[in-house]
Amino acid sequence: MVSTLTVNVTVVVGLVGFYGGLAHDLGATAAFLDPRLGLGLSLGAYIAGGVSALLGLATVVVEVTRTAGASSMAATAVGLGLLFAVVFGLFFRFGIAVYAVLLRLGFGFSRQ
Repeated sequence: MVSTLTVNVTVVVGLVGFYGGLAHDLGATAAFLDPRLGLGLSLGAYIAGGVSALLGLATVVVEVTRTAGASSMAATAVGLGLLFAVVFGLFFRFGIAVYAVLLRLGFGFSRQ
């Protein structure tokens, strides 16, 4: 049975991964407008990864303490770690894809 904590953290990790993907590519584009803005958005991708890693680690610790036995603890830790890594990676790539589609559709910046 999957706990509500794991489901909630999986959703948050996905959303933060999506933001990281958008910030990753948007940072490169925004650097043309203002280098500081581009730097801030580029760092946003790393911050998103760090937040997801810490949140995932805290959830793994909580879920592992609920299990009994060394083998089930190890399986829980590895399984949840892989789950959060895959969810973050997929949503990160999805964020990049959404940004690419927006660029194709004419997502333009005003030149002032």
